[in-house]
Amino acid sequence: MLFERWMDKMWQKPPRIVFTEGMDARVLKVARRLADTGLARPMIIGNQFEIRAYAEEQKIRMNGVALRKALHHPAFDVYCRAYKKQYAPQQKISEIRALLQQPALFAGQMLLHGDADLCFLSRAQFNEFLPQFSRWFFDESGILSSFSLIWNEKAKRLLAFCDPVFYPRPTAEQLADMAVTTARNFEKLSGERARVALLSFSTRGSANYPMVQVVQQAVELIRHKEPHLKVEGELQFDAAFVPEIGRKKAPGNRLDGAANVYIFPSLNAANIGLKIVRTLTPYKTVAPIVQGLSRSLQVIDDQRCEESLFNQVIVASNLLNA
Repeated sequence: MLFERWMDKMWQKPPRIVFTEGMDARVLKVARRLADTGLARPMIIGNQFEIRAYAEEQKIRMNGVALRKALHHPAFDVYCRAYKKQYAPQQKISEIRALLQQPALFAGQMLLHGDADLCFLSRAQFNEFLPQFSRWFFDESGILSSFSLIWNEKAKRLLAFCDPVFYPRPTAEQLADMAVTTARNFEKLSGERARVALLSFSTRGSANYPMVQVVQQAVELIRHKEPHLKVEGELQFDAAFVPEIGRKKAPGNRLDGAANVYIFPSLNAANIGLKIVRTLTPYKTVAPIVQGLSRSLQVIDDQRCEESLFNQVIVASNLLNA
């Protein structure tokens, strides 16, 4: 039901989605599905002759999917001149032209100039050009992070796990900002009120370590910044997830064991937790969803299948102007 609702929203106004990995069969298949269903207007940036040859090898039709080399895009020279004026006035235009022929940077410029709504990059591309993207899409209201959507259709339960992938050991301020951003995005997607748990190996002071104190400080910052947000911490996962345990371990807590947004205290904990969910539970996952930039720039997980990428596109599209 969730995905049907999200797809209905996309059909009302199909987003312009740019991919930069044309030699990835998953990308070609997802672009094909988006074009066939009318969910989006996909474009793949790269050498169109190489992409078409690869698509033929993979037996994937490319009719209806725009394939465009950056240099041949009608806005290429406009982007180059704008880049020189705003970011590199001392740089030669020939150097800027060479720079923006790279698919990831050109796709970023499409986002920046409003010629695309959403962009999907490989993880290697995202990491390589993160300094440029952080500069182009800086957003004072958020901090760069990602989250995973976790859902169980049978139990009708939707959750979000915030992953501090860009800050392996976040400060209290970073944790607080990530929690607020994740809560807002969860509410946009689900229509439910966010109930946020900041996780730890301690519940309500059952352990006293510097790592626990960081989480406690983050909770206080959130309550000061967003007094209407329902947040609790520090909590162990079982106290946040199971009502009976929550009432026993943390009597009177604001969540009553019904958290739907989980903020992990470190990259280490978040990665382990997500892998456990994927491996041992019936819950399905969509990840990662990058947040904290002023435009929607998303990362393709190297290990995920075509269906996972398709679901990731659906989720990220529903955060556009939500």
